[in-house]
Amino acid sequence: MFRRNHQRFRTWVVVGGAILLFCRVSKPAQQQPIPELSLTVAVKEADTEAPISQARLTLTFQESGRFHRSKTISYSAKTNPQGRYRFVNIPKGTVRLVVTADRHQSFGKDIELEEDNQVVEVKLKKPQPLL
Repeated sequence: MFRRNHQRFRTWVVVGGAILLFCRVSKPAQQQPIPELSLTVAVKEADTEAPISQARLTLTFQESGRFHRSKTISYSAKTNPQGRYRFVNIPKGTVRLVVTADRHQSFGKDIELEEDNQVVEVKLKKPQPLL
């Protein structure tokens, strides 16, 4: 009887140790935080280089989560009288910038954010006349 209980005990110890070892090995690695950067957008008229005030800016990017699917994040803003706006706390990577302004053609471009305080200059053209 003692021998049988001893074998069961040894079996459970081996199984328990294997489970603990598996849990320790399969522990997910700690994710490094993605650096957050700033991006300044300067909007000007293509012909005159004059700043465009109140231009509408939309910055879109994908935020990937650890326990959920990635989700789309959008920030909207308008330029100041100098035609500028500074987005802050934007994750490093690819972002989509869309710029619209009254009486101007729209602009859209994917931008690779790699460094802090990056500046993007956008020159908007007047609309083409209808034929």
